[in-house]
Amino acid sequence: MNGREPFPELTLRPFGHADLEGTVATFKRLSRQSLYRRFFTLMPDPSPFVARHLERVDHRDHQALVVLDRHQVVAVAQWDRVPQSPEHAELAMVVDEAWQHRGLGTALARAAAGDARRHGVTALTASVLAENRPAMRLVLRHHPTTAEADGGQRTYRFALDKPAA
Repeated sequence: MNGREPFPELTLRPFGHADLEGTVATFKRLSRQSLYRRFFTLMPDPSPFVARHLERVDHRDHQALVVLDRHQVVAVAQWDRVPQSPEHAELAMVVDEAWQHRGLGTALARAAAGDARRHGVTALTASVLAENRPAMRLVLRHHPTTAEADGGQRTYRFALDKPAA
């Protein structure tokens, strides 16, 4: 991304309010299955929820990174600090279906982890539906430090290296 392999044609940047419409459009393009896998519930129109969540982005405690193919948002990663434990954050991602299974999720996960680490986050938590095999493979490739199961949901924790001083 940003001119570098493996996606030199894509641009990664922090979410800006000018990205709101394009980001919401990305969620609206998703299939019912992809929406279910992202939100763990059926959501006929994710627009209001996505817009409300993105309004919280302050680039300190609530962050979103967008990936663009020219001017179209094709992936989003969001991390949010846990209020009771500000060195921890929850991570969520979505990749446009046209870009799935090409390694973009892996690249975006690394970028989001690096961004969170630069903001003082020392651990990320990601929740995944057990039936979401592609997301499970992505998570397990990054070697979580802990894993918990709750019915059909798996929650993984990843320790982040402290940034170099």
